[in-house]
Amino acid sequence: MPKIQAVIFDRDGVLTYFDFKAVMAYFKQVLPISFEELTQRWWAWRDPQSAPSTAAQEQAIFEGFWNVLAADLHLTPAQQAQLRQFDYTTIVRPFPEVPQVLQTLKRRGLRVGVLSNFELASIEASLQGAGLAAWVDVALAAPVIGVAKPDPEAYLAVARALDAPPEACLYFDDEPSWAAGARAVGMTAYTVDRSLADHDLARGIVRDLSVLSGLWDSLIPLDQ
Repeated sequence: MPKIQAVIFDRDGVLTYFDFKAVMAYFKQVLPISFEELTQRWWAWRDPQSAPSTAAQEQAIFEGFWNVLAADLHLTPAQQAQLRQFDYTTIVRPFPEVPQVLQTLKRRGLRVGVLSNFELASIEASLQGAGLAAWVDVALAAPVIGVAKPDPEAYLAVARALDAPPEACLYFDDEPSWAAGARAVGMTAYTVDRSLADHDLARGIVRDLSVLSGLWDSLIPLDQ
């Protein structure tokens, strides 16, 4: 195996999670409907074929949804103002081991990438909100690059952006088919399953990113 030059992560379920308690508490103060109904309305309203590729397009999508919701629920101006103040990037949280892992990767001279199929364009802003942006060199979201995992071009796009050949990339994803897609282009890939009691390296499955502490010397030697 060639020396690893870059480590690439999916975002959701691997680096971060959404603090749904916080978001439910926020909307409970604003809306006369439950959070479950809010999400149902969002998915019913959203056109999955028109994912935003820019921050401006993303803002327009949210603005359109808030307008429809305000009209349907007869919201007051104050309620509408609170809706427009909501920023999902403020409820993105890192898993406990992630900051230290990313710091160590950078200390060892590795390039760090994020490749996400998240339907919004604001991948960098979400990492900033989670406090991880300082340790990430490249962050790509499917609607921005125009291709989604497990299409080979998605993985090749992030490898090119990191200036590393696929065979010199280590990849982590919580979707087995997306990890398999990384292997198909030549990357060393692991599936992350945080429900496990321990890592299962023989099957290419890890419990969390703490596994990297046992792989430093075998995969990622310290740059001298």
